[in-house]
Amino acid sequence: MVDGRTSGEWADGHAEAVRRSAPEVPAFSQNERDAVWHRVSTTAPDPRPRHRWRATVVAVVAACAVGTAGAATAGLFGAHTGRVPTDAEDLELGGPGERLDPAAPDFAEVVDEVTSDIEFPSASSRARAVAWQVDDLSDSGALVSEGALRLWVSGNALCAWSNEWAAAAREEDTATLEAAARVIREARSWPAITDTDPDLAGDSEFSWLPALEQAVSDGDTDAARAPLHDHGACLPGLAPALGLGPR
Repeated sequence: MVDGRTSGEWADGHAEAVRRSAPEVPAFSQNERDAVWHRVSTTAPDPRPRHRWRATVVAVVAACAVGTAGAATAGLFGAHTGRVPTDAEDLELGGPGERLDPAAPDFAEVVDEVTSDIEFPSASSRARAVAWQVDDLSDSGALVSEGALRLWVSGNALCAWSNEWAAAAREEDTATLEAAARVIREARSWPAITDTDPDLAGDSEFSWLPALEQAVSDGDTDAARAPLHDHGACLPGLAPALGLGPR
């Protein structure tokens, strides 16, 4: 007995009062629901081998907040996490820039956004590279640094420009050949490369770029194929003139 009421009557009244006072919680859309379960199911590292800069993928622990009004609007499911390197070791292991979440529904848009300054010879080659990166990373169960992503997309761009150069050489299109060669020579100054790999030496991610520059300077398409193949920068269909795909 509570205040003259039976425990059952009190419980029913209390429950009704709670229901009336609780804020209305918007229902999750199907995309939001899928994103939650994707984050839950991808906490384990991807077992597939990757040809990746050894220090760019940061392990992620998925945390799902269920029942919070406006969760999607607040950016819970956005690729931008706001996380950045916390110290020199974190910077070395994860790469520079914000840690992005490939499991987020807007990851493709964010990839396009953060790599917008990287020049490609055509819109289609750029779209192919962005789509490949999204597909490759979306089920990895890990965050990826903005710097690492920009570096990998730079490699894709150089592959596309090398294909443009090789095709122009075969067709004796001097203007296109010279334009593509100029872009390749200037790539070492791209911020997307220098921010992460300024030295291009030793065991750095882009230590192969000087070999590509030399091959282009010599007009040697066979020599240009080797560094791109060894690095794995060429995606399916990105360099048919060089006969290159993924390793």
